[in-house]
Amino acid sequence: MPYESTWTIYAGDTDYSGRIYTPVVIDYVIRTLADFRTSVGFPDRRFETGPVVPPARHIDIEYLGAIRVDDELTIALTPTVGSTSVTHAFTGTVDGTVVVDGELTVVFIDTETEEPVPVPEDLVPALRSIAADAPET
Repeated sequence: MPYESTWTIYAGDTDYSGRIYTPVVIDYVIRTLADFRTSVGFPDRRFETGPVVPPARHIDIEYLGAIRVDDELTIALTPTVGSTSVTHAFTGTVDGTVVVDGELTVVFIDTETEEPVPVPEDLVPALRSIAADAPET
């Protein structure tokens, strides 16, 4: 089952067309990921001192509908765990209608060498618990 967070869209989140500004969508996806990690005992502050950090490597976004001021946008994340990276498929819904979807890939790297390292072993079970192929409980 995906992990979800819901966000209220404010006027400052939109561009001149009155629709959500793309960097805000990215921010809400990353905040949803941070909420998930915090909920499983892996808060972002754990990365402040290294030695491993998970910067974003790639993001794809496709808009399927408008997202406007006062909308309640629910972001749902479903991860696929690789050896050194995690790709989070995401969907954004407003009133049950999918309005945005895409993927965010983060790669875990060593802060000294900046080379990829394995996904932290203590995070993998939590990621797999919300993965697309996770069994229903």
